[in-house]
Order: sequence, then C-alpha cells, then structure tokens
Amino acid sequence: MVSAAVQPSNGLSPQGATRVPFTNFNVTAGNDGDVVVNSVQVQRTGFGQDAAFAGVVLVDLDSGKQIGIARTFNSNHQVAVGESLTVARGTTRHFQIAGNMNSSLLSYVGEAPSLSVVGINTTATVTGTLPITGAFNTNNSTLTVGTLTLATSNAYASNSNSSQNVGTTAYKATGLRLTAGSSEDVLLRSVRWNQTGSVGGGDIANVMTYINGTGYPTALSADGKYYDTNLGAGVLIQKGNQVDVYVQFDIVGANSSGRTIIFDIDKNTDIYATGVVYGFGISPAA
Repeated sequence: MVSAAVQPSNGLSPQGATRVPFTNFNVTAGNDGDVVVNSVQVQRTGFGQDAAFAGVVLVDLDSGKQIGIARTFNSNHQVAVGESLTVARGTTRHFQIAGNMNSSLLSYVGEAPSLSVVGINTTATVTGTLPITGAFNTNNSTLTVGTLTLATSNAYASNSNSSQNVGTTAYKATGLRLTAGSSEDVLLRSVRWNQTGSVGGGDIANVMTYINGTGYPTALSADGKYYDTNLGAGVLIQKGNQVDVYVQFDIVGANSSGRTIIFDIDKNTDIYATGVVYGFGISPAA
C-alpha cells in the first residue's frame, strides 16, 4: 500500500539548493511477503517548468539517505527515481521526493512547481490513492544559501596511480578538500563514493571515509558500486574553512591481483551538506 504522509510546508526553492523537500509518502508491505520496489514514478505538476530542476531524488526519511542517483524528466514531465529496495513484510518505510534546483533560476523565478508520486514500480499489487502531491515551492534566485567548493588534496591521501600488494591494509586514496563559502556555516551530511575499478565488493574491506583524520563507516549499495557514508548530525565546516576527505580500505581478495580499485565522486550531489542558517541542501561545485 502506498499512502500520503504529513507533507512539507510550502516554501522556497532557491537556485543551487539540493534535496529541497516536496512530497512525503509511505510504502507498507502486506503480511503475505516482502515487497521489492524497483523505482518510484514522479511527475512534475503545478505552475512550473522541468528545466528549473537539475534533478529529482528519492530520500529514505528513516535513514536520511538518498536512494539511487538524481534523475531528470522525460518529455512527459515524468521521472523514475530510486533503485531496487525491499520493504519487509508487515512493515512501513517512509520516503520523500526532493528536488535539486538548477544553478540559475532567473528564467523560472516565481514559478511554483510540485512533484507528484504517480506510481510505484513493483511486481506486487499496489493499493492506495495516487497521485500524492506535497508542497508547491516557489522558485527563488535571490536568497544566497551556503556553498561548498571541491578540489583534490594530497594532505592525507595520494591521488596518484600505484601498485599495491594483496593484503595491504588501511590504504588511503582519493584525497579531496571541501571549502565552505562565506554565506553560512555548513554541515557535511554524507559522502558517496563510486568504485569504478574492476575489483568486486569482496576484494576490498573495511572501507571508511575519513574527514580530517576521523573515520566514518560506509555501506555498500545493492548493486555493489557505491559506498555511502552517513554522517548523521553532520560534520561542521565553518564558513571560509575547509576539511580534507579521503577513502581508506584493505585489499583482501585473493582474486584481486591485476585488477584495479578506483574510488570516484561521480556526481556533485554525491557529496551532501546543509546550511546551518537556512537549512537548505548544498552540493559542491567542482
């Protein structure tokens, strides 16, 4: 069953803001078995244009984690967001459809779009009343929200190619530096790595994200490609200041010899933060 939840209040959608909340909904699996949801079908409705959005995302409200990557609308003003997830029998999971706004909204100021849930893509029988529509947020180009800039950094980890022995532990790679802009302090909330090398998930272990020398655990995605780091209440980056970020891992797979390990930040929205003053989502310019 899909059902509406308490909806976000109508507000602003500032240019460049990410994960702007639009529509909350719940998915409940019956007692007859677990349900696999492949994606959620969303339609842009209301008084607005598709181009105001850089992308649309599905957020798990229970964990605060983005599910899958940001997607853009097709010619029917629809988009399928999320990735394969399981709702255990007899349980309810709580989700949000959020918008990543274009870096410039000058052409869309004053428009008030909404994002409606119009379908749940699953092989299970779906009940409940659709569409579910939440907030109508007003596009804004004048509010200056916090910013982050992203650069490489060799302060803690190497960004150079190297050969490592199977059995190497605590290897540090892919050094990044995040700098907060002058508008507001920033809370770094999550980091998502895309492992694009030829090794499998069983060839590396103890994958950790380190921020200024403090380690945080990662969770491997269902497709084995992404390592997500949920930073909970966030790591504070005061305006004008910076933190250094890198990934650390052990090489454990006996079959990993000759293969490659490559950790990338694939999309700018794979690094997620919020502003301390206004609370809007922030992703770095690279």
